[in-house]
Amino acid sequence: MKPSDGPREKVRCKVAYNVTKPGRSLTLDLRCASDAYKTVLLANIEQSGRELSGDWFESEYRQGGKVYGTNKDGLIEARIEGNTVAALVTIQTKSNHQSFLMEASGSWMSEVAIELNEDAR
Repeated sequence: MKPSDGPREKVRCKVAYNVTKPGRSLTLDLRCASDAYKTVLLANIEQSGRELSGDWFESEYRQGGKVYGTNKDGLIEARIEGNTVAALVTIQTKSNHQSFLMEASGSWMSEVAIELNEDAR
């Protein structure tokens, strides 16, 4: 995580996806924490063809809004918007690895980069 007014911080995250309509709809529950920050993000995403749309809510900072973008071959490029935030999000999925990059220039949290690996079961 890169706050606009401070150094980068390591963050630990867990994410859970619930596919409600295979290939068309899912819910996301992302929980991250660093020494100074905690975030709990919930999102509902619908997909029609390559187009994505939905809504999100972050409960620690009480922010929410809309999501829209595209999904092509495991590469998601999206924009999130709320009353006080706008950000570009890129998510790349390959096998059991997922990278997440959110860039919100001008925001208090200017960048969040997360590398996720699926737990072995």
